[in-house]
Amino acid sequence: MTDVLILGGGPAGAVLARRLTGLGHGVTLVTCARRPAVEGLSLRAVEGLRRAGCLEAVAAAGMPAARRVDWNGLHTALNGEHLVDRSRLDAALLRDASAGAVALSHGTAAAVRRGKDGWLAVDAAGTMLGSGRFLVEARGRRAPNAPARESGPRTLAVGRLYLGPTGNMGGEMGSAAFSFADGWAWLAALPDGRRIVQLVIDGAESPARADLTAWHAATVASLPQAAGWIAGCAPMGEAEVRDATAIRRSPGVEADRLRIGDAAFAVDPLSGHGVYAAVAWAFAAAAAVNTLAADPTALPAVERFVEDRCAGLFAHAADAGKQFYRTEERWSGRPFWRRRAAWPPAPLPTADRGIRRRAVVVNDRIEERPVLVTPALPRGVLAIDGVELGPLLDSVASDRRLDGDLAQRCGRQLGQPPGRVAVALAWLANNGFLPGGAKPPSAMTTTTKNVNS
Repeated sequence: MTDVLILGGGPAGAVLARRLTGLGHGVTLVTCARRPAVEGLSLRAVEGLRRAGCLEAVAAAGMPAARRVDWNGLHTALNGEHLVDRSRLDAALLRDASAGAVALSHGTAAAVRRGKDGWLAVDAAGTMLGSGRFLVEARGRRAPNAPARESGPRTLAVGRLYLGPTGNMGGEMGSAAFSFADGWAWLAALPDGRRIVQLVIDGAESPARADLTAWHAATVASLPQAAGWIAGCAPMGEAEVRDATAIRRSPGVEADRLRIGDAAFAVDPLSGHGVYAAVAWAFAAAAAVNTLAADPTALPAVERFVEDRCAGLFAHAADAGKQFYRTEERWSGRPFWRRRAAWPPAPLPTADRGIRRRAVVVNDRIEERPVLVTPALPRGVLAIDGVELGPLLDSVASDRRLDGDLAQRCGRQLGQPPGRVAVALAWLANNGFLPGGAKPPSAMTTTTKNVNS
């Protein structure tokens, strides 16, 4: 039995597994093959994989491809995205996990139960796939359902692969997205000749499953941009549908269990936050698991941290999607666009300003510390350049002179180098937090370093 049993070898599960082995935990990662698919990864999602040490996955993502967007009658070229064969990416993630001393187990977990000493996962034949004292559910939307906290309009993504000559488009990768009356389309082309046309529609408008392929073909034929994308290509099988509804579930935090990635919350694909959010969630989850393994009594703080982080990531992704949907005004009265322009119904709450006590990550452990909350940083800032802002503000408040030697005096009081204190004071001054109109010393800069939250 290992320390941690993770179910699901996608980006969230693989990144978490590597992070935990790096912290000294034994990890078993149970994974199974998924359906072939082509996906787009944002630039920062790939950078998150790089930060996690998943260099095989970064290599599999390759160079970003050109991307164009036709939306509300405007034609733009954005920063690009990495187009990946999902099977190839998952295989690379498993190599990264194995290189990080993660024990791999291949199979589909049909049952998961608590045993005498921990969690056990078995397949349909009753064969043991893995065990661990702590269970992490990372199987995405395939995970057994947990209670839904909130969800957006039911959304489906209907995609179909095509194969054309490799010389089409010069053999180069590229992607495009465009809106139409009843949804939006994502198009991708790979150098090996594969093309994908994915239509994102409202769940209420979905055809019967038996009619899916015919519906997809007819819709593509009616959309000149989509039809042109696959000109000269032959279909590779039938159209397939997947749930793309934005949904946030309970992360199910217990002293020995946690849900991460899409198993905890899944976002609308238009937000562009999917894989990035999964990777970011894995970094946070590593601190949660590490904390509970060392101190189960820290569960209340971990619960607050996980719930706040889950709700925050989901809310920001939902708001990003809503704002983009609202920019398409040509079909604002159509059901698809009307529902998404109205969800979520409330705007993001505006954070207050000041020192608040929050659960934050400190040295890969979750602790409750005073952080400085601002509207731009609602989760709060713990430290600037290694100098915690709560104690620094207390030191500033006790100083009566607030002159050019402030960094020296506060540094002595806090046991911090004056140069670092000067950077933190400059950040406080630039954000209006120094009392009584105090000015930062002239040597201070506006550079912000190591903002921790």
